[in-house]
Amino acid sequence: MRDFFNDLKKNILCKRTRNKMLSAYLSNEYFGFDDNLHASSCIKCQVSGKRYKAFKEELDNELQKDVEVPTDFASKVMSSLDKKVKTTTSKSTKIILLTLLGILSIVFLIFGRKRSSNKLEKEQ
Repeated sequence: MRDFFNDLKKNILCKRTRNKMLSAYLSNEYFGFDDNLHASSCIKCQVSGKRYKAFKEELDNELQKDVEVPTDFASKVMSSLDKKVKTTTSKSTKIILLTLLGILSIVFLIFGRKRSSNKLEKEQ
């Protein structure tokens, strides 16, 4: 039982340390393995730290690359949007919308008549 709690404690500590490492690398801060007692003694955290650092370096390299946008990029995007808009407004959607509009119109007519009849009764 004692081993279970020790393993649980170590796993929680590892997770916290790795979160700090990842946060530090992604925010361009230095993570000192020597300053962190757990990271300096835990092999798994050291391996994770090296992976995070390599990932961050590769990410930075990819972000610095220039990307060429095709000349017809805007027209392709607009044409794909037009297709999506046309397919999402199907006949069943239009029928549902028209039915709801009809129901709302009836409700407004009924409440409008009640209000006007109440005003007439008060005036008389």
